[in-house]
Amino acid sequence: MNDRRDEPATKKDLDQLKQALTDKIDTNSKKIDTNSKKIDTNSKKIDTNSVKLDRIALQVIENREQMATKDEVNKRSDEIMRSLDALMAVFTRVDQERVATTAWIGRIEGDVEKNKSEIERIKTKLA
Repeated sequence: MNDRRDEPATKKDLDQLKQALTDKIDTNSKKIDTNSKKIDTNSKKIDTNSVKLDRIALQVIENREQMATKDEVNKRSDEIMRSLDALMAVFTRVDQERVATTAWIGRIEGDVEKNKSEIERIKTKLA
């Protein structure tokens, strides 16, 4: 059949050619069926991924709407720093007052001890 001849084809030659072509068509048909199943499977995966991608896109949009801009973050950071500076001023004042109060208490305790001694001396003279 592969031999090239100048003679006219016979019925047997045509039947062999027909069978060869039919076999090739059957083989290609099976390949097409297999590829069609793969395409269907991939199509389902693409559809599933498309739905997931849509959900992710919506989530990104929602998140972007909730995100603060750089200016907003900087403004809030400045407010926080001002508040912390004010707290530091308060804490410094409280610490200074604590030192002064401790010294004052020390002086009062010294006076109390002195007064106790004086009272004991007076008691001994009166007794």
